[in-house]
Amino acid sequence: MRQLSSFDVRALVRRAASLGSRLRPWRRRTADTVTLPEAEDAGRERLRDLAALLCELGSELLRAGERTVEVERILHDVAARYGMRARCFVVPTGLFVRVGGGPDGRGGELDFSPVEGPDLRLDQVEALQSLVERLRAEELPFEEVRAALAAGRSRPERFSPAATVFGYVLLTVGLGVMRHATVAAVLGYTVLGAAVGLLRLFGDRLPAARSALPVVAAVLVTAVSLRWAGPVLHEQPTVLYIPPLIAFLPGAALTLGAIELATGAALSGIARLAGAVNVLLLLALGILVGTQLLRPRPVGAPPSEALGAWAPWVGVLLLGFGFLLYHSAPPRVTGWLLAALLTERLVQSAASEFAGTTFGAFAAGVLLPPMATWIERRAHTPDQVVFLPCFWLLVPGAVGLTSVSEIIVEGATGSGLASLVDTIVTVAAIALGILVGAGLQRRPRLRLGEPAPATPVDLMDAPEGEEQAKTPAPRA
Repeated sequence: MRQLSSFDVRALVRRAASLGSRLRPWRRRTADTVTLPEAEDAGRERLRDLAALLCELGSELLRAGERTVEVERILHDVAARYGMRARCFVVPTGLFVRVGGGPDGRGGELDFSPVEGPDLRLDQVEALQSLVERLRAEELPFEEVRAALAAGRSRPERFSPAATVFGYVLLTVGLGVMRHATVAAVLGYTVLGAAVGLLRLFGDRLPAARSALPVVAAVLVTAVSLRWAGPVLHEQPTVLYIPPLIAFLPGAALTLGAIELATGAALSGIARLAGAVNVLLLLALGILVGTQLLRPRPVGAPPSEALGAWAPWVGVLLLGFGFLLYHSAPPRVTGWLLAALLTERLVQSAASEFAGTTFGAFAAGVLLPPMATWIERRAHTPDQVVFLPCFWLLVPGAVGLTSVSEIIVEGATGSGLASLVDTIVTVAAIALGILVGAGLQRRPRLRLGEPAPATPVDLMDAPEGEEQAKTPAPRA
C-alpha cells in the first residue's frame, strides 16, 4: 500500500479539523440558537460597564414600546455577544440587570435603571432597532454604543412643529371618519384636532404639565363641542369627544398588558393595565368636568348625510399619513406603512363579516407579526416602525373611553358596561392573535457555551516551542 506523503496527511488533518469546527457546539447555527464561547477572566470594571450599558439599552427599548419579555430576550442576546451571562428583572417602569456570575445567578455586578421620558418617535425606534441588530451581530465598543444611544435620544424631530400639528389633525380626522363620517363632523374634527395638537406641542416642552395634559385636553374638547357642535355643525356633541383625544387613548397599553399577562409576566401586565385604566379615568374626568361647565346647545337643523362606504378606508390612509408626520416615521416606509394599514383593515373587516368582530380582531392580530417581519426584510427597516402603527389601528382605545365616559358622565350603566365588556374581549382577542402570529416565526437566539479548545490544525501550524506550551506536560 502506498504511504501518504506528509502533504497528504496535513491536507487530511485540515479537512477533518474544518469539519469538526462546523460541528462544535459553540459554533453551531440553527434557526433557533447561535452558541458563543463564554468570556474568561472578565474584570469587575468590565462587568459594571456592561451592566450599566444593558440597563440603558433596556430603558430605551421599553420607551420604544417593546414587551418586557422581548426586552429580557434582547438583553440576554447582547450579553451573550459580549461573552457574559445576564439575569434581568424588567417591568414597564424600570429594570434590574445582573451581569456575570455563575448560572445560578450568584456573583457578578448588579445595576438598575428607571424608565424616564416620553415614548420614542418612530425615527428613534428605527435607530434603536438598527443598533440592537448590530449588537446581536458583533461586539461593539461600549463607548460607541453609549454614543449611539445618546444620539438617538437627542435626534431632532424630522418635521417642523407646523407639520407635526398637521399630522395630529390627520390622525384626528382619520379616527373620526372611521367612527362617524359627515362633512360637518370632519370640520369639527379638524378644528378640535388642531387645538389639541397645539396643546400637546406646548405640553411636550413642559414636562411638569405632562400628567395634567389629558384632563386639560378632555375639558377643552368637551366644552367646545358642547358650545358649538349643535348650533354650528348640527351634530351631537358626543360625536366629537373621542377623536381629538387620539394621542391619549391607552388602547396599546391595554393590549400590551393583556399580552404580558398571557406570557406569564403578571407584574408587567398588571402595571400596564393599571396605567391604561388610570388614563381612561383621567380622560373621563375631563369629559365630566366639561359637561358640568357648559350645557349642550340644541341642534339647529337635521344632521348632514353620512359619507359613503369609502370614508373608513380614506380614514385609514389619513391615519397612515398622520403617523408619518406626527411620529416622525422615515419617509421611505410610506408605501409599506399605508399598504400594511390597509391590509390589516381589510383582514379585520373580512374576518368580522365572516365570524364576528372578535374573530376579526384575532385574525388581524395573527397577521400583524409575520407581515411586519416580511416588510422588514423587503424595506430594510425595523419591523417596529410598521408594527406600532398597525398595532395602534387594531386596539380599541376609543371604544374603551366611550364606555367609561358613558358610565361616569351619562350614567348609562347598562350600555357602558356592555361596551366595556366588548372592549375587554376585543383586547384579549388581539393579544391572543399577536401571540399566535409571533409564534409562527422564529428568530435566532444567542447563548453561551464553553471556551473553544485548540484545534489540531492550530497545534500543527504552531512553532515547536509554542506547541509544547499548548500541550500539557506529562505528570511525574
